[in-house]
Amino acid sequence: MNSACLVCGGNYKPSRLPGLLACASCGFTTADVSQTSEQLEQLYSARYFAGGEYRDYVSEWRLIEKNFRVRLKNLLKYVPDPGSKRLFEIGCAYGFFLGVARERFASVAGIDISSDAVKYAAGELGLAVQSGDFSHYEFGEQPDVVCLWDTIEHLAHPDLYLKKVALNMRPGGVIAITTGDLGSFVARFRGARWRLIHPPTHLHYFSKATLVRLLERYGFAIRYCGAEGLYRSVDTMAYMILALRHGRPRLHAFLKRWGLLDWDLYLNLYDIVYAIAEKE
Repeated sequence: MNSACLVCGGNYKPSRLPGLLACASCGFTTADVSQTSEQLEQLYSARYFAGGEYRDYVSEWRLIEKNFRVRLKNLLKYVPDPGSKRLFEIGCAYGFFLGVARERFASVAGIDISSDAVKYAAGELGLAVQSGDFSHYEFGEQPDVVCLWDTIEHLAHPDLYLKKVALNMRPGGVIAITTGDLGSFVARFRGARWRLIHPPTHLHYFSKATLVRLLERYGFAIRYCGAEGLYRSVDTMAYMILALRHGRPRLHAFLKRWGLLDWDLYLNLYDIVYAIAEKE
């Protein structure tokens, strides 16, 4: 754990949220946990995507792709002539976003610390991806667009990642980030029970203000900063509530058998921030 705040360089103090530290100057909040690249790689094994963080990431590809199309539509408002641009994704997982983005960009590539996910993205989707820590990655050509979808909160050193992106991007390049918004009403109301507080997989907790400040620190000018909603599987939500939380898998199975769970729900709790910024 760094002794200085990675956003503003201030000092950390114990947060009102158990097990977390908050910057006394800017309020940026982080887990009092240090993780090596090897430890992070162990966390993001195949089990993380099937039974851990996700019920079954691959089986929900249709819904995940649907959400990525919404994000891409917003991103393209800030990327002129995408057909001539190179896009790179940090934390590409199984490649579902890159699979959508390659329809619009000249080239797409990505990296993820999960070797299982990268193997699928390369083998099943034919994507130019590799496994490893982005801090050791070397660009062949400078990217025009870099995306981190629900990734920055997982990184041991997100500030160094943004610094590296800035150093490898020409002025006018675009970076797009989504992450939980600790400053949102839902996060403040739920406190320690907020669904996105779960170290050690989520190490850092940004608000809109601290995310913007970190981007500006590395020479990015904010072009968009709003709340991001998601399409959610009613089946998955029912499974988590009925089967996992209340121990009633038979009720979930009954509802599913009668087709009552086979639909998606768009839900925006205004606790996910979506920021798009341009390299100055």
